[in-house]
Amino acid sequence: MSDYILEARNITKRFPGVLALQDVNFNVRRGEILGLIGENGAGKSTLLKIINGVYAHGSFEGELLFDGRPAHNKSPYDALSKGIGYVPQEINVMENLTVAENIFVGHLNADEKRRGFRMGALMARCEAFLKENKFSLNPRALVGGLSIGQKQLVMAAKAISWQPKVLVLDEPTTALSQSDVENLFEIVRHLKARGTSIIFVTHKLEEIFAITDRVTILRDGRVITTYEREDYHRDRIISGMVGRELSQLYPERHVQIGEEVLRVEHMTVPDPRVLNKKLVDDVSFTLRRGELLGFAGLVGAGRTETVSALFGSYRDYTADVTLEGEKVRIRSEADAIALGINILTEDRKSNGLLLLNDIKFNIVLSNLKEILGRARLVSRAKEQAAAGEFMEKLRIKAPSTSTMVANLSGGNQQKVVLAKALHSHPRILLLDEPTKGIDVGSKQEIYEIMNELLAEGISIIMISSELPELLGMCDRFVVMRGGRVVGEMDRSEATQERIMSLCFA
Repeated sequence: MSDYILEARNITKRFPGVLALQDVNFNVRRGEILGLIGENGAGKSTLLKIINGVYAHGSFEGELLFDGRPAHNKSPYDALSKGIGYVPQEINVMENLTVAENIFVGHLNADEKRRGFRMGALMARCEAFLKENKFSLNPRALVGGLSIGQKQLVMAAKAISWQPKVLVLDEPTTALSQSDVENLFEIVRHLKARGTSIIFVTHKLEEIFAITDRVTILRDGRVITTYEREDYHRDRIISGMVGRELSQLYPERHVQIGEEVLRVEHMTVPDPRVLNKKLVDDVSFTLRRGELLGFAGLVGAGRTETVSALFGSYRDYTADVTLEGEKVRIRSEADAIALGINILTEDRKSNGLLLLNDIKFNIVLSNLKEILGRARLVSRAKEQAAAGEFMEKLRIKAPSTSTMVANLSGGNQQKVVLAKALHSHPRILLLDEPTKGIDVGSKQEIYEIMNELLAEGISIIMISSELPELLGMCDRFVVMRGGRVVGEMDRSEATQERIMSLCFA
């Protein structure tokens, strides 16, 4: 019997004008947790889709072996029936069904098929399954009422319910709180102890160090190297991913912070779905020209709701807002953009981009007035000039401005969202998790762009769930808990321990 449960031998995958994978050799041992990392566009998703059967046998060159035999997967269901489970990064659940129904849809057991479907029996089966596999989920809960993190765990439970020999987890912690991450890690270790092999895809190096036995690095469609756990070294892994040394992940900034440009006092945002509940409760803060103000806090602290209200996404909020010395009222997103405030939302795919449109269409969407020509029609020349300028300024990697956004890597999609915001000529940028789901090389590029914008006099409010990122980039910090501000501090005073103590106090 081979030591490897899964092997990819000399895999090459071509798309029109693109060589996505080139001569890739990749293997997974029985009962191990293998990390798979690389920059956006490195070929990870393409390799996962080959393993999962999205790209069927015959659509690529080379050979895929599963349990020592050729795996001629024709579809994801074919791969799943062989013993390959897959949990994608994107949430894909049936919101109107219960947790139990989501998990076991499509594969009732023999007894259930013989006797007919009974909800009580299904709930009992699901409760035992969740307990055995360490999931903290209620089988009777409607999935539509769960948090994003809990929905991610439902997807993982569904894949595990098929008892796969190999489980692929694609960026499984992106939407999870710290407690959910710890729950997931316990589940993964439990699966490993039972002999299941895990392919764990992540951009977070701390997760590679925390949970994996080996790590394979992809770059530009090739396998660069594989390290055993005892050979892990942070700088070596980063260098393998990006092809260069990143001696300073957070670039230095030498910007003279100017006068106050924004003052928000007594902001309160009622929950639109729950009577007498407040998402934001009496929050006040200020922002100065060229300043990067960081909002710290746990999931649910009210950070996103605060910046969303400032952008006009909540109509029923109250606040006294002063912008460059003048009282203003922001009742819509159009109001905010007209006043020079724009946002980069946390979920770029749902709220930031039109994925099936091209780069130039997405970029100019926030300021169509600027590209109008005669007869108030869109000038294709102005549209192309504006998009081309931002492609160059933000270093967006794509064949042309006509490239469909869905075909870009995560890092380049994020740059397109940022370009769309900048096309409206903002004075204030609200960045909600600006580096979420992108690789370390793209993160550094985003940081450099942020510094350039600050040097131009733009002020930035940044939300991040990664404390080292906030500490590395921000000039000042507002800490939130339960919808309220519980602390403020300058960069010189801030430490990870001090901020976390306020988050949990």
